[in-house]
This record gives sequence, C-alpha cells and structure tokens, in this order.
Amino acid sequence: MSFIYETWELIQPFYELGIKAFDYLLVGLIILWIYKLTKGTSAIPVFLGLLAIYLIWKVVTFAGMPILAELLGQFIGVGIIAIIIVFQQELRQFLFSIGERANIKGPTKILEKIVTFRHEAKSPFKINEVTTAVNNLSKRKDGALLIIQRNSDLSIHFHGSTPLVADLYAPLIEASFDKNCSMHDGGMYIAIGRIRAVKCILPVSQRTDLSQELGMRHRAALGLVEKTDALVLIVSEETGLISIAMDGKLHKGLASEDIQEILERELIPKED
Repeated sequence: MSFIYETWELIQPFYELGIKAFDYLLVGLIILWIYKLTKGTSAIPVFLGLLAIYLIWKVVTFAGMPILAELLGQFIGVGIIAIIIVFQQELRQFLFSIGERANIKGPTKILEKIVTFRHEAKSPFKINEVTTAVNNLSKRKDGALLIIQRNSDLSIHFHGSTPLVADLYAPLIEASFDKNCSMHDGGMYIAIGRIRAVKCILPVSQRTDLSQELGMRHRAALGLVEKTDALVLIVSEETGLISIAMDGKLHKGLASEDIQEILERELIPKED
C-alpha cells in the first residue's frame, strides 16, 4: 500500500501538469474551431473583441484588481447574451447542423453507406462525360451545380435531395439541368464515380466579403467547399460561364481545357 502511495506522490506533479496542458490544448482548439466557423462572417469582429476582453479580464484578475475584474466579468456575461441575440440565425444554422449529425437516422445512414458505398466497387470517374455535359449546358445557358465528393462525406451538408443512382453520362446530366426538367433546381451529388442524388439544397456561404454579383449557385458552392473538401462545378444561368469551387475558393470563367485539367488533377489517383 505504501508503495502505491509513494508512486502516486512521484507521478502526481506530472499528472497535474499533464491535465493542465491538456486543458489549455482543448481551450485553444475550441477557440481555433470557433474562429474557423465564424471566419469571413460578420461575427468574427465580435468574437475577436470578446476574446480580447476575456484575456484582459484574466490578466486583471491575476494582477489582483477585483473591482475592474468584476466589471469585465459582468461585461463578458452580458456580451455572450448579446451575441446569442444578434447572431441567432447563425447559431440556429450551427445547432441544426449538429442536430442532423445526432439525429436518430444517423446510424441508419451510416449502415446504409457501409452496405452500399463501402462495398461497392468504385466506378472510374468519367471526366469526359462531365466536361462534355458542362460545356453543352454552358452553351445553352442552363444553370447547373455539380457536387463532386472527394474524401469527406457530403450528404450531411445538404437537404431536400432526391435519390438517383446512375452512371455518369453527359445526356443524363444535361437532361437533369434542362429548364423544363423538374430536377433542374438544386445540385447533383456525385460520389464514387456515380450520380447519387439530385435537387440537393446547399447552405449558402455566410461570408460578408463576397461580390454582390455572385448568384445563389456560386454562394451555395462556396458554402460547401468552405466546410468540406468537395469540388463543385457551377454553370451560370445568366452568362453561361463555368466556375469551379474547391478548397474554400471560387475559380470563375474557366475554359473547357481548364475544367479537364483540374478534374484530372483532383480526381484521378496518382500512380506511385
């Protein structure tokens, strides 16, 4: 018994130090996560201001200034309530996304993916079919939104979709985005080399630095690639210009050669 007690006395300082380090690490990760979540939105200045006040509060508390520390502590409490009121829409969207992940349907969806996606042989991505379809849609000025999955699961990021499992063929893609087709609204979800769903509704980007000229399709594409590693092709209904959204950025007005090159670089596995 004494051996256990002596051993604990030896490791207790290191244990407490490790707990403190882990505590600071978790707080840092939470702050970084909140910053990435609010980056580019109107909430970021408020978040940085509140963080600065909190750091000042900690310094004042450590310095032994109780009155100022109490005042700043009350200000932080009121500030958090004000943020909840002012940014209730952003918080509602955030909580909704968490709720979708925790929904009881989650295990069913995961099981479905295990049974289908994981055990399904990956079809080769038919880049020529996609490029041909996008070029033809561009010439006709038929708006289109093609959501291409790379690594991360995208199905949890959109809603209102209609399942449609089919091979990638240019005529099918073009027909889906024809103005007279009931499936032309929303995006087409493509994963593992095949079409998986149509009429997918994406949450639009909340960035405040975007040009007013950007339409809903471009904002929806940015909203997705800011959170995932998806690749999204957009055809403008107004101008017919083709754009690609990827890695949080939008590349506008691309030629067919550019589309072909990007798709080959991003979707074709590199040989060792």
